[in-house]
Amino acid sequence: MTNTEISEYQTKAVNKVSYAFACKDTGDTSHNTLAKMSEKKQTKLIRKNCVDTVIVEEPLQITLSWLEQGIVNNKVFTITMRTPGDDYFLITGLLHSEGIIKQLNHVESIQMAVEDIDGEAIDNEWLVTFTPGFIPDLSSLDRYTVSYSSCGLCGTTSLKSLQLKTEINLSFPEHKNIIEAESLLLLSSKMRRQQSLFDNTGGVHGAALFDQALNLQQVHEDIGRHNAVDKVIGSLLVSDKSPQVAPLWILLVSGRISFEIVQKAIMAGINVLMGVGAPSALAIQAAQQFDLTLVGFASDKGFNVYHGDWRLTN
Repeated sequence: MTNTEISEYQTKAVNKVSYAFACKDTGDTSHNTLAKMSEKKQTKLIRKNCVDTVIVEEPLQITLSWLEQGIVNNKVFTITMRTPGDDYFLITGLLHSEGIIKQLNHVESIQMAVEDIDGEAIDNEWLVTFTPGFIPDLSSLDRYTVSYSSCGLCGTTSLKSLQLKTEINLSFPEHKNIIEAESLLLLSSKMRRQQSLFDNTGGVHGAALFDQALNLQQVHEDIGRHNAVDKVIGSLLVSDKSPQVAPLWILLVSGRISFEIVQKAIMAGINVLMGVGAPSALAIQAAQQFDLTLVGFASDKGFNVYHGDWRLTN
């Protein structure tokens, strides 16, 4: 088995601020030494500016086109988030898995659907044209376009729906240096102690909401990461606990940080989003646009800040 070649479109270099304990024996605070921290004596939490490589996350819209009774029919099949690369294979496999095609000769072409004003193809929108005489069975289409618990965007029928249209302001001058960096090390263990479903099954995601004093306000679990976040946000809205002046909320999620998670946090007016996994490039871009403090690889040994370090003090 050969390693998959990584293209320049699949990853992106971003600036980050790394917080990690130094070790007495080496003083090294790089990402590669974090796994060894438990075996070494920890001293001081060190802040370091550096560069990280993150995965690219972009939407893929698939439109189906076929000829029926002399009329060309076009229908959006789905839109899903993915890392660019091998889109032809992704689309072909998806159509076969969902029963749209039985064999490849049902497909005449799979190509980029539209061009921009410069005539360049937009590689996030693809058009599948079926061979003359083949009419796809779309009986499973409605079922497929219902949002799955693991994907918050499946079923959206236009890329325009991904636009963040909100006037929410997350930036307040009084939030500068408001959070002690070292205090964030405690949050993942606080959430973990409340995850009873995970204790019993090991198969659910968790999301937790903390207030400005880092008091745990809400913890919810679900097989879908997006569902767990929605439950937390819903609980916050129902409880009506959001302060009227300069609110500061911290949302912690148990997995990676995708664009959808960032979008949900911003729409809810949450200022700090933390995840135990990595953020995508698109998630970082959204955080920068709305000045959301975005923290990845959160643990009791350190974390990375990809945007909004101005809210932290060390």
